[in-house]
Amino acid sequence: MFQEPNSGGNSNPTLRAQEIMVMAVIGIVILLLPFGITAQGYLPPDDVLRHAAFGVTNRTWGEILIGRPEALFDQSPGWHVILRTIHKLTGCSPEGLATLSIVGMLMIFLLIGHPYVKRWESWAMALGMFFLADPALIKRFTLGRPFILTSVIIVVLLGDSREKQLRPWWCPRHGIWLALAAISAWVHGSWYLLLMAPCALLLAGRFQEAVRMGTILIVGVLLGGIISGHPLRYLSGEITHLLSALESHSIPSLVMELGPGHQPLLPLGVVALVALPSFLMGLRPWGLKDPVLLFALITWVLGYFYVWRFYLDFCFPLLAIWVAWRLDEIKDLLPKISSRRWISVLFAAGLLIVATLPNRSGRWSVDGSAGALDAHIPNEAILLPEPGGVAYSNSMQFFYQTFFRNPNGDWRYILGYEPGLMNCQDRAVYFALSQGSDPNLALAPWIAKMTRKDRMILYGPSDHPPPISSLAWSKAGRSRWSGRLSDEHNSASR
Repeated sequence: MFQEPNSGGNSNPTLRAQEIMVMAVIGIVILLLPFGITAQGYLPPDDVLRHAAFGVTNRTWGEILIGRPEALFDQSPGWHVILRTIHKLTGCSPEGLATLSIVGMLMIFLLIGHPYVKRWESWAMALGMFFLADPALIKRFTLGRPFILTSVIIVVLLGDSREKQLRPWWCPRHGIWLALAAISAWVHGSWYLLLMAPCALLLAGRFQEAVRMGTILIVGVLLGGIISGHPLRYLSGEITHLLSALESHSIPSLVMELGPGHQPLLPLGVVALVALPSFLMGLRPWGLKDPVLLFALITWVLGYFYVWRFYLDFCFPLLAIWVAWRLDEIKDLLPKISSRRWISVLFAAGLLIVATLPNRSGRWSVDGSAGALDAHIPNEAILLPEPGGVAYSNSMQFFYQTFFRNPNGDWRYILGYEPGLMNCQDRAVYFALSQGSDPNLALAPWIAKMTRKDRMILYGPSDHPPPISSLAWSKAGRSRWSGRLSDEHNSASR
């Protein structure tokens, strides 16, 4: 039978064995969940595809995309070093690298709360409640992208700062922060996001701790930049990239995570429900001096009104750890009945499984590579650019799918994983198409540059080709057409 854990060391052999059993039950569930999701055929339709494809090719982004030279640097060099190393050691395909990315990143996230709670089931229960309250949360952390590492590091930084404590400059914990900052900057790239953690301490009135954490993180970021091999270009390029990405706000359909989220209020209901018993018992869980709660509430507001990813990537993980703390407090005050621990553990494990594994609304049967054109299939190869050609397209989906299926395809893409990478003229064409302009007028600059090696890939009505007479069109899949210069257009050009 279980006994309740205490706040001190578990010197009792029976208690230690029981805690190991708890960790085994919750740990096995957490380790198996990612495999249960990918076993249903799940493959996200966005960045995990291009990261995996980049992991099996030796080309640079400048050899894959056409865009502003200063923007075509590798924004996640460390992540791609990891993927390319796995590929070289194992021969893993893009499909295998994508699956490893999804499984590995989700495992890291699901495990990160355990060092900061007294009972592993409290963390599992908190995750299960939030995943049920807003299914978008679990979807976000199954994308297999390196941003998850930054989210996890924010949890570590503020989890370590739960209690007010001015640590010596040269302490092991600061060394860990330094290493994590360097890894985050090198692997993910969006180094400026880490600085939100010391800002939360500053807003909570913990000035000295904020200065120390901020200093350590800045030094770590500089180390990450040095590891990249081009520190100034890399670190400054991330800021330039951020500003370019935010320009997509004018077209809401481009990148949903960069627009207002208007997320449901139910997750806040979970917070209030779990905090109420602690509040009634005089434990005062609310307070603007709590950097975790303060940071979570600020990022919730930012996510609702401005940029959704503040809520998805930062608010949710911190609310989850905060709710887990409240659950620990409630259990501390309950009578120490050993059978209750069994019920709590099994309920938490079951809740997490029910909130995560079921394929509700087909969420885990999505195959982001479905319908991708394959240059190794003759009937599909003629729809793709010839060697040395250019793929003109109005869809990032075409880039993700085609690059994933043909990582060594000998052509370049005018539109890659973000419009902000394009040069000004090409981006103007893309925005005009996205806003519903006449395709004959909007596409004129691209058609004027096309050669017989190039292809125009457009998504639109499936029953008839785009009304552009200068191109000869062939059906290239559902609602997708491939156009090449017509013989009449070539004759006129000559």
